[in-house]
Amino acid sequence: MNQLERAPFFEPPAGFDEPLEMLLGCHRRIEKQLQTLKRLRAHLQSHGVDPEASIAARNVLRYFESAAANHHADEEQDLFPMLEERIGDEGERARFDELRARLLEDHRRLEAAWQRLRKPLEGIAEGLTRALTEEEVAAFVEAYRGHIAMEEPAVSGWVERWLDEADRMKLGRAMAARRGLP
Repeated sequence: MNQLERAPFFEPPAGFDEPLEMLLGCHRRIEKQLQTLKRLRAHLQSHGVDPEASIAARNVLRYFESAAANHHADEEQDLFPMLEERIGDEGERARFDELRARLLEDHRRLEAAWQRLRKPLEGIAEGLTRALTEEEVAAFVEAYRGHIAMEEPAVSGWVERWLDEADRMKLGRAMAARRGLP
């Protein structure tokens, strides 16, 4: 394992039969990729584009192009509509609607920020000298951290209170299908 992607041990993800844990686990993996991105930027400053930097760039690209995109789709296409159907308390429903709008707006901002980082990362992955600006990396990292901090407590609580076992199974199946799994 290279210096830019240290992990103490392999952490197996939750299964699709535990969709909330799967979503929360994705947040932890996003946080790890954000750390890799920050370390990559520092590595480029001191070592330039070397094989280690290219490998780290490829891994960050792969994660945010696939897993993070699926995560947003899990929320937008399956989880949020399911919660919208199930939340029965008017006050809680109003809070959900407000937070959902903010989270969807965040998703669009995160996707736009990602597009600005993607091109230089593609070059680095190919061994080309490209700049990752401190401002863009920091903005992306902080935007994701803020998003996760806002989303996790509220959404976890709503899932626990409003989704039953059948809902969770349906959500897990949808998540698995999105990834081409049975």
